[in-house]
Amino acid sequence: MKINIKTISDRTGFSQATVSNVLNRKKGVKASTAEEILRVAREVGYISSESGVEDIRLVMYKKSGEILTETPLINALLEGVESEAKRNGLSTIISNLSEGEPDFESKLSGILSLQNSGILLLATEMEWEDMRQFEGLRNRLVVVDAWFREGNFDTVLMNNTDSFYSLVEYLHANGHRRIGLVESSTEIRNFRYRKRGFFNAMQDFGLPCEEPVRVGPTMVDAYKDMKAYLETGPALPTAFCAINDIVAFGVMKALKECKYRIPEDVSVVGFDNMPFCDITSPPLTTINVQKREMGEAAVRRVLEKMENRADSPMKLQLLTSFCERSSVRKLI
Repeated sequence: MKINIKTISDRTGFSQATVSNVLNRKKGVKASTAEEILRVAREVGYISSESGVEDIRLVMYKKSGEILTETPLINALLEGVESEAKRNGLSTIISNLSEGEPDFESKLSGILSLQNSGILLLATEMEWEDMRQFEGLRNRLVVVDAWFREGNFDTVLMNNTDSFYSLVEYLHANGHRRIGLVESSTEIRNFRYRKRGFFNAMQDFGLPCEEPVRVGPTMVDAYKDMKAYLETGPALPTAFCAINDIVAFGVMKALKECKYRIPEDVSVVGFDNMPFCDITSPPLTTINVQKREMGEAAVRRVLEKMENRADSPMKLQLLTSFCERSSVRKLI
């Protein structure tokens, strides 16, 4: 007997459209319905029970920890992971891997030996040499928030380059011709892609590129470093693009303490759309990232891989949206 979607529909009493939506990990189906359909799909052999998926393991890999400590990504990402895992009848386990800690090697060894966990690797702070340790897990691993051209890992991440390009495009459309970049002294891949978008846009619009201002990646360090820079009396651009909202908050505090008005004297834009963006003074124009959706998409993809429904490796880059507030002055 051929097992197909109709078979599962007949067994469960749900429509073929509903069954198809569940099997393709689409939203909009009640958790109890999805759980029953997946149970029957495994029972009749449509989904291999040999995949043995027992849980979803979110592995947070920290090098310095400076970026992940204050990032707005983790909570929203975790919500998405837990929600999608639960919808598929699975629990979520969080594992922290911190380089330099005494138990790093033992924790890493334990994760590499997992057989029945779908692994989501939060690679925000990682480089390729760090990733090589996970090459043996390709069939049950999805990389989140970083892409490595050197490897064929399935990846879910945000659109950094084009999104940061749009910030310069927006400032240019509002009459800004001297636009500065405030970058982080701690480098990660996302920041490099954002800088690429910044410089691509500056070149395309024929704008002069000045030396970026480098500040620490935490709010406190960004404030201290920006204030020290301002105290040298530099000729400021009409607008600053901060590499993320955390840096932008520190920059705004330093500007105010040095008697610069935002946006009358200098405009500021950020990246991430943190909750505080609405209540800063003035509210911060920024880029909104679909953080929860990244988690949901990563779970769906790792389950496809473990249930042998995935073809070639995939890079899924979620689009962002623009959040216009009042931290930018219109010059034209």
